[in-house]
Amino acid sequence: MPRLYLNMMDKMILNLGVLLMIVVLGKNIASASRVTTDPVVFVQRNTEAELKCGFKYKKAVSSVTWKKGETYDDAVEVIKYFMGWKTGPKFNKGYDLADDNSTLIIKNVGDEDAGTWWCTVVVTDPWTDRSSTNVTVTVPPIPPTITQCPNGDPCEIKVDKDETNYTVTCTASGSRPAVTLILYQDNKKLDADPQQRQNADDPSTYDTILEIPVNLESDKDEFVITCEAVGHHTLPASDQRAQQVLKIQRSQNDPTMSKRKDDEENPEIGSVKIGIYAGVGAVVAIALIISIIIAAFVVSSRMQPKRRDRYRGAKKKKKGNTLERPRYPSPPPSPVEEDSEKHDYENLPKGFRNGLCAKSPVYQSPVSAC
Repeated sequence: MPRLYLNMMDKMILNLGVLLMIVVLGKNIASASRVTTDPVVFVQRNTEAELKCGFKYKKAVSSVTWKKGETYDDAVEVIKYFMGWKTGPKFNKGYDLADDNSTLIIKNVGDEDAGTWWCTVVVTDPWTDRSSTNVTVTVPPIPPTITQCPNGDPCEIKVDKDETNYTVTCTASGSRPAVTLILYQDNKKLDADPQQRQNADDPSTYDTILEIPVNLESDKDEFVITCEAVGHHTLPASDQRAQQVLKIQRSQNDPTMSKRKDDEENPEIGSVKIGIYAGVGAVVAIALIISIIIAAFVVSSRMQPKRRDRYRGAKKKKKGNTLERPRYPSPPPSPVEEDSEKHDYENLPKGFRNGLCAKSPVYQSPVSAC
């Protein structure tokens, strides 16, 4: 009897333990569904966003706490509702709770708000539960543009007469996540793989570039090109498409057209050519200026002796025993002037008279006293 009694007691204790475990586990399992949040939320940078935190028995809630961190143990408290009061290190510092005291309001979303957020609810029953939501901060791209004609006006494209393709480029820059671009020619989708790269001004965003050849083999001289950006839910529908009319002008086998096209498609090569032409032109201009200066110097040096002789008088040239008269002789003096000059000459010293006769055209004339 004693052993049977002990066995019965052991069974009762065991059953009570199992029942208690079922109650505890059942309560935890039931509480797991009491707090709900959106698993993934996309919010746009520089806008206001709300993170929902739903739960049952709202009248019995004692506190609601929002934390941020990759794991709950590492999460840092941001804002808290406790017994009718809002507290927390970032309360009224860009973060607030809505009127339901459970919805988190981020007043100006920044890149630092991306990550995992935890909503913890404590009820006076008491029970405690939490749920997490993953926030992705998005940046809408600049609406797509067709780079050949960014203004949207009809665009005139010059091509060779026999050319069958023309490359069109569409870009959408500065987005997070990166968008996908699709190009249409007259509402017909063109197959191409866009390229994605980091934005130079904001490395946390991406640029998407799509380059694709447009078929020009038909007889049409006008095509409608449409570029569409997809994969970004924050981009308004009105900004998702860029449409452009391309008017084709075919040249009559102009041999210079291909060179002009190469320069247009490769602006760096065109800039180098312009620099070379400018340098050659500058060298030619400098050489011409130097040549003009040298020629002027040579002409001036040759004319200098003639000017000197013109002011000094005629040159002496030996022709027998006579002296050549000057090219522009002075008029012969009158008899009165001749007697006066002769009289004056005879009164001069002999050495001075000889020098005067040699230098003065007047005294070299036949009628003079020399």
